[in-house]
Amino acid sequence: MATSAQWSHGYARQADADFKTFQALEPEPAVEVCHKLQFLQMACEKLVKAHLCGEGTDPSALQTSHAYVAGSLPVVLRQTAVSLNLTGPQAKWVLRHAKHLAQEVEVLAPAVKRGGTRPDNCEYPWEDAGGELHVPLDWSFHPAQLLVIPAGRTFLKLIRAAINDLMT
Repeated sequence: MATSAQWSHGYARQADADFKTFQALEPEPAVEVCHKLQFLQMACEKLVKAHLCGEGTDPSALQTSHAYVAGSLPVVLRQTAVSLNLTGPQAKWVLRHAKHLAQEVEVLAPAVKRGGTRPDNCEYPWEDAGGELHVPLDWSFHPAQLLVIPAGRTFLKLIRAAINDLMT
């Protein structure tokens, strides 16, 4: 049976592959935003699960939910910021935005709907409360705009650093 450390490393490797795919697709105008964000969401989810396994969480407890990013990713990124000596007011500002971005990234997964208030996701069409059908290809996702501001770019750098730390 695989250990928590092995699970952590496995999740980190898969997060690395998903994040590299996101990075490769990001500048590509022919690829839809929903597809780019799907790889970011998957990378963040696996990064968090790698971190939790590394902290001793039973891997089987993590395999039934996608709702780990909003609560755990800010913690992972805060630890990464400290290890990179990102401190002071700039760090506080970036980490505040990272918390908001983590919440937005979490709801990109179709299984996370925040009590039915956020059916939007980057993978499947959904129907809103008024009965109108929405398709991810046509949706304007909030994280896409948030990632291009300075705090968003730092958020992405912290994700890369956190994945690298977990793969060593």
